[in-house]
Amino acid sequence: MPYIYLISCVFLVSTTSIFGALYNQKNSERRDPSPLYNFLLCLAALVGWILLFFAFGPSFDVGVIPYAVGYGVSYALCMIGLLNALRTGPVSLTTLIIQLALIATTVWGFFFWDTPFSLLVGIGLILVVISLWLSLYPGKKKGEEGGKISLKWIVFTLLGFTGNSGCAITQKSQQLAFQGKHGNLLMMCALLFSTLFTLFLYIRSDKTDSRKIIKTTAHFPIASGLCNVIHNLFIIFLATSTIPPSIIYPVIAVGGLSLTGIFSLLIFKEKLRWWQWLGIVVGAVAVVLLSL
Repeated sequence: MPYIYLISCVFLVSTTSIFGALYNQKNSERRDPSPLYNFLLCLAALVGWILLFFAFGPSFDVGVIPYAVGYGVSYALCMIGLLNALRTGPVSLTTLIIQLALIATTVWGFFFWDTPFSLLVGIGLILVVISLWLSLYPGKKKGEEGGKISLKWIVFTLLGFTGNSGCAITQKSQQLAFQGKHGNLLMMCALLFSTLFTLFLYIRSDKTDSRKIIKTTAHFPIASGLCNVIHNLFIIFLATSTIPPSIIYPVIAVGGLSLTGIFSLLIFKEKLRWWQWLGIVVGAVAVVLLSL
């Protein structure tokens, strides 16, 4: 059973990018579809976490609230950055760079969690730099097709990277502070803040095409939010399984990147330059080393 959870997590972790890209593709001609997507995604995830919170036994501690606010804002920023980056740039490179947010957690751990520095971590950090350079290098020939990088895409990807880093750092900080307790409370309250934040942004957006968007593509953000909840639930199950963490997290990270890359190549027909594909491979190796 644990291996079924592990394989499922590989597919579930890739759905965030894939469903977001499909949503963008279907609504490319409609006005301001992003705020509605993020609101529906956060709302679906909130409903899922409410159910998990009461299913696994409610636990309360007011001290969790500041962590929940930090996680909630970071989660919303990550989703906003991710969806807009998927709209303005390559799906595979967007997924890679946001996954590399692991570097921020690693560096944070050196300063605040007394995380020991090792040779593997050092190699992993170097590979992250190489991966980013290969992924973002534009090439010397003008007019070359494929793998074009825009400033707008860089800004949105950086926003998603920052949000994902904030989620990881806040969640681990809360777990360390409360000895692993109140994790479901953290997620439920965090998604409540994310939902309110994205609802505010949606109210302020152009809602002209909202009815059409909901009718034809609302299933993408709802499915993405629920997949996110199920993914985290399976991670909880895997944490108590016989599979060591040194296998779980690298398999999920690399498997998710590979599946997203294959999907972007076959379905979205993305044309990346050879060094950008190499950057994705190097980044995957870096994620493995930083996850060990």
